Amino acid sequence: MYLSHPVRRMRDDPFEDETATLVVELADADRSDLEAALDDVDGAVERELQLGSVLVSMPETSVDAFCETGGLKRVETADTLGLGIDSGE
Repeated sequence: MYLSHPVRRMRDDPFEDETATLVVELADADRSDLEAALDDVDGAVERELQLGSVLVSMPETSVDAFCETGGLKRVETADTLGLGIDSGE
């Protein structure tokens, strides 16, 4: 599984009060596996993206546990790809 550098940093040294917004590409997991993994880490699917990727969010302190989910192919930060969620501020 590919993890971008910012995701690896979040796994090793998460900020307590931050939300991680990630782009996830599944390998052999299906959508129900992803949703179950997100439920386990207090995360959510934000929206479907092109080419089968999914935009998800979770507490940054949960990124390490989420990345242990089987069936993930790629996990990157949404900001790296220019897909950050607009907080409406």
